[in-house]
Amino acid sequence: MPASYASADVLPRPHLPHPAALPVPRRKRAWVKERAFLVQNIVRGNVLHNTGGALHVMRLLTLHKMPAGLLGPEHPWVTGQMPAGQGAVWPRNVVFRTEPATQWAQPDYTPEPDDIIAGKVGKFLATMVSKSVPTPEIPHGTRRRMPHAINYLHGAVHYNGLTLLFNHFAEALQYLADPRFRRELRRLIRTEHREVTLVFRERNYNPVEYAYFSAFVMSHLPWFANVNGAQRRVMWGNPSPYPAVNIINGNWVADTERLRHGDTRGIVREPVAPGLYFQGDYGVPTRGANRLEKTHAFLINNWVRRRGFRGGLYFVDRRKIEAERYQQYQATGGQNFAGNELIKNPLRRRSK
Repeated sequence: MPASYASADVLPRPHLPHPAALPVPRRKRAWVKERAFLVQNIVRGNVLHNTGGALHVMRLLTLHKMPAGLLGPEHPWVTGQMPAGQGAVWPRNVVFRTEPATQWAQPDYTPEPDDIIAGKVGKFLATMVSKSVPTPEIPHGTRRRMPHAINYLHGAVHYNGLTLLFNHFAEALQYLADPRFRRELRRLIRTEHREVTLVFRERNYNPVEYAYFSAFVMSHLPWFANVNGAQRRVMWGNPSPYPAVNIINGNWVADTERLRHGDTRGIVREPVAPGLYFQGDYGVPTRGANRLEKTHAFLINNWVRRRGFRGGLYFVDRRKIEAERYQQYQATGGQNFAGNELIKNPLRRRSK
């Protein structure tokens, strides 16, 4: 095990879901009530809350532009290492995890230990932060794709943020469909004021199912959920060593503002103490993504696909930072361009 990672002993006890029973048929009134619940979450998260977050990012890119060099190369946001040689922070901020599965999509696949998975996802984001450390700055281009503000905010996500670890999407659906689990998740966010990431051990997944899972999350929680992973991209997702859904609740703003004002010590938060959250029994039978959620996923993904070469890079112009690749894209009419995975329109009737 790499020395930079903490021992697996710091991880919480794996949670075992209860055997799922068959769902009970619902009346029309319950169906209408559920749809109202789903729609209001989509509006609150994907429209209102996500728009507010985007405005904060644009503010940090224009009015309150953040320069390179606000952090040193040994800062915890850059290394992921806790002060005083306490080891990596990422396994210590895993607040919930399920029992590792024994069967996977591919028979020869075996995921790495949970502390390594958490460490790899965290290290991937820490590398983004490190690109804004050098002065003079790394020129904006292929070596540093993101503006400094976006690199910095990922420090709040990976170092101060919290992780929930699952085997695969179907398992996570059983938990997120449980109102008790969602209440505990909201209590966690309300109490700790931190970003939350759902990480999955299974790397051999269907990208379309990943998009549907994200839409399910956004219809059950009042925040935007961004899907990053190791397979072909969907929606606004970007690469990640393991599938990682960032539930963007906006707590990154306060930490990034402290950094903007020069507080490099106050932004380094202690790991969450073990045993404070998710101590109950969770997990209910679930229906999977419905037509509303599939349509939501389709609309977002189709929007990104229509952006062509720009793809899922919203706050930067990919045509400028990858000028040579863009010229090739134009010369070939985009024939060799691997954009987002295609998601079929769920409202369109299939021909018999």
